[in-house]
Amino acid sequence: MIKDKYYIRQIVMESFSLFLKIMALIIPKQKGLILFGSFSAERFGDNSAALFSYIHKNHPELIAIWMTNNNQVVKEIEQLGESVLKRRSFRGIWLSLRAEIVVSSHGVKDAIMFEPFSHRPKLIYLGHGIPLKKGWIGIEDIPIKFKKASLKKIKSSFFMISSSEFSAQLQNDFLPIGKNKIMITGLPRNDMLFELDKHTIQKKYSLTDFKHVIFYAPTFRNWELTRFFPFEDYNIKQLNEFCELNETCFILRPHHNDLKHMHTDFWKKIKESSNFKIITHEKCSNVNELLVASDCLITDYSSIFFDYLLLDRPIIFLPYDLERYTMEHGFLIDYDSITSGHQPKNQQELIIDLEQIIYGKDKYSGLRNELKNKIHKYHDASACFRVTKEIKGLMK
Repeated sequence: MIKDKYYIRQIVMESFSLFLKIMALIIPKQKGLILFGSFSAERFGDNSAALFSYIHKNHPELIAIWMTNNNQVVKEIEQLGESVLKRRSFRGIWLSLRAEIVVSSHGVKDAIMFEPFSHRPKLIYLGHGIPLKKGWIGIEDIPIKFKKASLKKIKSSFFMISSSEFSAQLQNDFLPIGKNKIMITGLPRNDMLFELDKHTIQKKYSLTDFKHVIFYAPTFRNWELTRFFPFEDYNIKQLNEFCELNETCFILRPHHNDLKHMHTDFWKKIKESSNFKIITHEKCSNVNELLVASDCLITDYSSIFFDYLLLDRPIIFLPYDLERYTMEHGFLIDYDSITSGHQPKNQQELIIDLEQIIYGKDKYSGLRNELKNKIHKYHDASACFRVTKEIKGLMK
């Protein structure tokens, strides 16, 4: 009975989607109407959010509307004084048929409920960032449904964006849209790395009592929970004492897929430690604020470190399960060749590395700068300007 209801629902949704596709071919487009979304219409953030806010503020001749399923996102955007609609509302569906452009970070379903025929509307796929790991398309043993889902992201896309020719090659290996359809503009969300004030952000998250802020943001594993401080000699008391002595704070940001496991003893002790803060996606939807607020980044395989290169601050890598990760997921490029930072093997080495960073011994600065120039053609706050110029070119 449950399976029957599921299949009936699928048939109804697919039929409705086909109906919308056909209607979008027929209904005239409203000049200048652009719909935005991200994270399957559930959250406000990423490249599409940065571009949306920029256009809303700087281009009144364009009609920028954020689409979401989430009531909390509606309140958030209304408080910003910007335009927002529920994606499944009558008006939301009607405008999805009238839109000239749809902008997404994760796929067309970020903003509308159908994949358009014949670029009606035109889909601009901004992507989630510069890929380091293989996409579903590049992994042999992944179910075909995941590969089809990835291909859908580019099937209807008019163009994608990237930060350099080198990054464009990585993106095309990740999602083979064709390099001729990848525009080198920089990533809109990274504009704020040059615009936000560090002290203001630290004040916002109650970090001004610390001299040093370490931001720890690992990636998600689909086979097990991510291990923070994955050392045999891990000792939270020793780490907290080090932080107290050096007026240092650790910000820990679990991946949103791991949040349901925050009841463990590890997290209980972290919450009890004076120099540790847990800042989740619910507390801070814009991760770039935490990048600006920090003096050092700790990560593993997350491409967040590509963005952090623009700040020219130290990075520590903890690839504790590199062999397993390579086997399960794989990389688009050799991991060690593309990372430029400390790789401590135990907690004692981590503390030594942090001491060096705190006291200004940044031995990876030169390598980071080389990598930054490889990954980022532009080192400025004008990515939104360049992407908007490309979009307006499609409206002529």
